[in-house]
Amino acid sequence: MKASKKEEDIVYVGIDDPVSLRRDVLEASKSLVRVLKGQHSLSEARATKHKLIEELRNRVTEIGQLVAEARQLLPQTGTSLPEEKKESAVKAKKPAAPKTKVQALPKPRAEAHMDKFERELQDIEDKLKSL
Repeated sequence: MKASKKEEDIVYVGIDDPVSLRRDVLEASKSLVRVLKGQHSLSEARATKHKLIEELRNRVTEIGQLVAEARQLLPQTGTSLPEEKKESAVKAKKPAAPKTKVQALPKPRAEAHMDKFERELQDIEDKLKSL
């Protein structure tokens, strides 16, 4: 009895214009692939930005340390600085604590992802042309 009830529940729907529906689905897939491609490019740009910012921070820290070393090597002068400049000079003389190096992010396989998107886009366009 149960097997016959499942067979009765199955409903088939007719599609009036299957070629048009297929074309619409393929065009939607095509636009989706373009969006994914753009999103991937954006994430690559963000990763590059973060890498460059970290490199800049490291260089600024290194420059600060070198300036502090250079100030120590210069001879002391008898001139006194105004009160505001003394405070900033004292702050600058404090040796900067060395920061731990952040491990470099693994390079994303940008070319592999982009090639995959390109192939998918080309396949979709070929299917659209065949319709």
